[in-house]
Amino acid sequence: MTDDRARVQLGFALPLGTDENDYDDGNDPEILGHRSPRWSDWDGGKIGGVPSWLNPRDLPGESPLRCRGPCGDGGGDGDGRKGTALRFVAQLYCPADDDTGNDAAFHRSLYLFACSTCCVAASSSSSSSTTSVATTTRTSDRRRLLSNCVRVLRCQLPKRNDFYPPTCDDLDDDCDWTMHTSRYWSDVAKDDTLNLCAVSGQRSAGRCPKQNLWFCCPEHQRERLRASEEDRWRTDRHRSPVSVFAESELVVEEEPYPPPADDDAAMKFEGALFPTGDAVTAAVNEDVDDDADLTQSDLNAMTGNMALTGVTDPITLAFYHRMNVGGEENDVRGQCMRYLRWPGEGGGGKEDEVDEDDDGCGGFGPLWLSSGDRPPPSSRRRATTSSSTNDDDGPTSFPPPCQYCGAPRDFEFQILPQMLSFLTPPRDGDDPAARSGDAPTESEFAVLMEAQAMIESGMDLPAGFRERHDEAVANARGRLLGVPNGSGGGIGSPIELGIDWGTIAVYTCTASCGGGGVVSKESGCYMEEVAWMQPPLD
Repeated sequence: MTDDRARVQLGFALPLGTDENDYDDGNDPEILGHRSPRWSDWDGGKIGGVPSWLNPRDLPGESPLRCRGPCGDGGGDGDGRKGTALRFVAQLYCPADDDTGNDAAFHRSLYLFACSTCCVAASSSSSSSTTSVATTTRTSDRRRLLSNCVRVLRCQLPKRNDFYPPTCDDLDDDCDWTMHTSRYWSDVAKDDTLNLCAVSGQRSAGRCPKQNLWFCCPEHQRERLRASEEDRWRTDRHRSPVSVFAESELVVEEEPYPPPADDDAAMKFEGALFPTGDAVTAAVNEDVDDDADLTQSDLNAMTGNMALTGVTDPITLAFYHRMNVGGEENDVRGQCMRYLRWPGEGGGGKEDEVDEDDDGCGGFGPLWLSSGDRPPPSSRRRATTSSSTNDDDGPTSFPPPCQYCGAPRDFEFQILPQMLSFLTPPRDGDDPAARSGDAPTESEFAVLMEAQAMIESGMDLPAGFRERHDEAVANARGRLLGVPNGSGGGIGSPIELGIDWGTIAVYTCTASCGGGGVVSKESGCYMEEVAWMQPPLD
């Protein structure tokens, strides 16, 4: 992943090929992530499936990785383990040796895992959630939930290491290099735990004599057996155990500028992940007739059949507008990841620009979905002995400094709700890459902004005006994001996936500390970073 912090980079999901002869219908899954030792070809990352470990030998001793949020407060599952087993969502390859001066960050990958129980609980607007974790109302409980339902691991290696050649010049298609695989190190070290779990792809705990496969825990052993008995396990890679998401490649490209005719808007967007509501209002109103009347019929025309409740929130409208920044000619609504590493450390923001109302990165942090459920502001101070996180009451500021070196953490990337639609296996005749509808027009955005201003002004409005506005916002959301909304069971819906989120913002150590060695028995060489999950609007 090329680091150009002046421009946001967008991540898109590409399907994997199924024809083992030529893969004309998609990319070769055998070279995805770090499955190939040819590191000069690594770029972007992968979505779903199982992790492709950068260091295949020094894996986390905690296996499977489990949630550290409220779902583990009740005493654990039937196997005596606390916390829901996490599900692997995505990984990114993003070297940082040039930015940090740390040669051990020549190879660097980030891994994101999510808790189905806590993510769904946080996404519920009712305190009577049907999950085992009720959505809480206390601010401290809410913060603890949102900052713990996702875990992020960072692994890095110097150019010369035990697993990959220092140069790829001598690697060819017939190369028998295997030192980048856990199986190789299992044989060399006589360590059976490096025979990876047949479900999670993590360190195994034992072998099942009935299935002749390795597993990390009894729950995955039972899941694999159940799937096999129900004839749901297929050699087709699109058919996986229920806890494993569909796999696809993650490719990156620079975010486009707004169309040339909108030069002023382009200036507002340059370098920033999040334009203010005023900036969006100005941008969308440029081409709208000043004499245009907003009537009930304007909202009626924008309202589809979706019976969802929207929000009158300028940050939400700014989010939708940014998704449509490329216009019709360069449609980027299918983006499922946004990347802009450490903007507060010189990529667009300054530490002394931070105030209590911004994102903690000088206004250049994540593109939030709404003004609610955002993290508390960061102290932006270096700390060497204490963290800003309280495990019992949730964080009082976010992100906390790095627990390994004390350096500040800063925003690096975010996962968008669009990714949910790619985590579900495609059905016959379905093209996941084409799950976006027609984008709302600039005039329609202007109508929504003007309607919001009228509602917030307190003026007398026609009966049903607010409700129609809410429906129009929801309709615009569905058209723009191209993902299922509400509680329906469509492709990529929370019901089908068993997980939900609005956006997930990831913050990492700005020193990218560590020499690539083992940190602890529990973590292996994989260091913990932090994330904040903002729930969806529904």
